Amino acid sequence: MSDIERRILEGLEQVVSPLAARSLLRRALGPRGPERLGPEGWAKLIEGPLQQELANVLPGNALPPELRRLVRELRAGAVSRPAFPTLEATDLTEYVDLRSEEDCRALVQDLARGEGVLAVVLDSAYGQECRLGSFNTGLVAMLGTVHRLLARKGDYRVFYTVFREAQLVLRSLHHGYLAVLTRSEANLGQLLFRMDKIEALQAGVE
Repeated sequence: MSDIERRILEGLEQVVSPLAARSLLRRALGPRGPERLGPEGWAKLIEGPLQQELANVLPGNALPPELRRLVRELRAGAVSRPAFPTLEATDLTEYVDLRSEEDCRALVQDLARGEGVLAVVLDSAYGQECRLGSFNTGLVAMLGTVHRLLARKGDYRVFYTVFREAQLVLRSLHHGYLAVLTRSEANLGQLLFRMDKIEALQAGVE
């Protein structure tokens, strides 16, 4: 199985069972051999036949956020189809287009659904997306201050601290930040790993 097929199945499994995900992909491919599809071919398959197959079993016509990101990466040339397994084939980087309101909303919503997550804030030069839960805009102001102080001291990538009986993870993201506030018992290691893998899509930050 290629890396692209694996990522498609993982994206589908966010909304359907693994068995259903394989069935949807198989029906979308039809008689076409996956080994014959290049990046653009995969992008067209995801946005065409696969999206239609998904719409037939789920209400609405929207692709899961992971599949939308994969389409952008395929069209940006960020995903190749290696002939043999390589380090790139197991790259877990998540790309977010900061200019896309839909993309930013999808990322924030996805993080907000995480176990123990209390609030999520994505702030960039292109706008702000928040899921504050029981918090108010004072949290956003505080996070902005923390980000500016850290940036003033020098480049930082991921910052962690304990804040009012909760854990705060702050990720610097192209002149802005992505912040996740969780309960103290949340899986910090998993969250730190994912936050470190989130990158701004190059097309969205030029």
